[in-house]
Amino acid sequence: MFRLINPIRASVRSIAAPRHAYSTSSKPSGGSNKLLTIGLPLGISAAAAYAYYGDKLGGASATPKETVAAATAPKEAVTAALDPNAFVDFKLKSVQKLTPNTSRFTFELEKGQNLGLDVASCVITKFVKEDGKPVIRPYTPTSASDRTGSFDFVIKHYEDGPMSSHIHSMQPGDTLSVKGPISKYPLKSNQHESVNLIAGGSGITPMFQIVGELLRSKTDKTKINLIFANVTPEDIILKDELDAFAKAHPDRFKVTYVVDKAVEGWKGPTGYVTAELIKKCMPEIGQGNSKVLVCGPPPMMKFVSGPKGPNFTQGDVGGALLELGLTNDNVFKF
Repeated sequence: MFRLINPIRASVRSIAAPRHAYSTSSKPSGGSNKLLTIGLPLGISAAAAYAYYGDKLGGASATPKETVAAATAPKEAVTAALDPNAFVDFKLKSVQKLTPNTSRFTFELEKGQNLGLDVASCVITKFVKEDGKPVIRPYTPTSASDRTGSFDFVIKHYEDGPMSSHIHSMQPGDTLSVKGPISKYPLKSNQHESVNLIAGGSGITPMFQIVGELLRSKTDKTKINLIFANVTPEDIILKDELDAFAKAHPDRFKVTYVVDKAVEGWKGPTGYVTAELIKKCMPEIGQGNSKVLVCGPPPMMKFVSGPKGPNFTQGDVGGALLELGLTNDNVFKF
């Protein structure tokens, strides 16, 4: 029976082996990794809201002629802010604390710009230390791919993580260098009958990007199952947004939270994430045109999907997913 490694304890820090294993832990110890990050802002057009509520709020209503003109006016051209061949500096607009060690960082874009991301894809960030040495790390933006005017990172702070420490020290008005995008798993609407996502800790990043993209599509019918493992309920990043997705799309999206340490009132699974739990939470797994996507620290990947191959290749499927009969064609490892 395979168990997930603790994605929080198996971070970039080298730590002592835990005495016992949990939902994000395995019996073997000694893994380390750098997790990616995540956050999906939900928004509504202020202009559309004003047009709809104008009379109720005492504002002037558009005349029929004005309404027709607005409806037929050409849409403003949108340009991509990112450059795949060069770093671009983006100014920090605001910071919102989400958990004790995780915050949402919103960066400014020029009017009419979005990042130009495919889903799922990440970017590369860079800053230069005082000694002149650059620090470069990948992160996954969590705002909608078509959002203009700004974009978000949701980043967990690691005490010995130079990039996360740098970003958490930034103040509004400071700039961060970003290059990309780097496509990871290009996903189109209705490409799969179901996608089954398994994430540990901040490995939720690309999964959140995928969930948001598919659910925003008015024509997509993909069923989405997500298992999201964390140490405690307090560590669950973007839970409000995920719960909102599940409430708005109960026929398409289901999320199961698993924690290492339950608290009073916790009703979800606690402890190990096993092949049996995966099968229970993901009934479509391995059936028809389904896909399983896994993201988390390397020890977690080993016991869920098998490790990635040399030079970041996919490698063969192993762990719990192999136990469930899945093949290399069924699984993608971030």
